[in-house]
Amino acid sequence: MSDHAPASEPIIVATATVACDGDSGQGLGHPRIFLSFGHETTVVCPYCSRAYRLAEGAKAGGH
Repeated sequence: MSDHAPASEPIIVATATVACDGDSGQGLGHPRIFLSFGHETTVVCPYCSRAYRLAEGAKAGGH
């Protein structure tokens, strides 16, 4: 079981790729990984379950 509780609300971002290191200001985290939205509008970090949502009007997929 993970010590990290999933965020209650997704973090809204404007780019098709986001970096997550799990650090919530407590100095604890996980290796920094990059998450890509592909054609989806929400992506969830497999380490800490933090959810990211692509801002309305931003383009997923990058191309």
